[in-house]
Amino acid sequence: MKKLLLGLLATIMLMTSGCGDASVAVVIPIVPLIEPPSITSYQFTKNTLTELIDGSVDFFAPDSDIDTITIVVFDSRGFEMVRTRTALNLTGVVRGTISFQIDYFTYPNGTYTFSIFLTDFNGNTSNQIVDSFNVP
Repeated sequence: MKKLLLGLLATIMLMTSGCGDASVAVVIPIVPLIEPPSITSYQFTKNTLTELIDGSVDFFAPDSDIDTITIVVFDSRGFEMVRTRTALNLTGVVRGTISFQIDYFTYPNGTYTFSIFLTDFNGNTSNQIVDSFNVP
């Protein structure tokens, strides 16, 4: 098998060597490596007096600036209760902390799940964090 492969390669080289002085250039486009933003940590507390979830996410965005934070809250059946998308416009900020709130004043008693993700100016989304809280 090795002899057949070597013979085939030698034949191809001989056939292409007599083709004149034309040269072939292979152009490989350079595509920049774009890293999406990432949420590196988060925390939240439930404030029963104000009926708010107060929290924050720490992020790292090496290639682009953070444009928005999206928070989605689901009820225990998986139905979307609310989706908020807040414009941040964090131009030039590579890492930092973003605060968020979820107002659960009008939610009936039960367990709720929320997810949070970030989007940069290029449309890349971060990893998604998912957690839950109970009302009351």
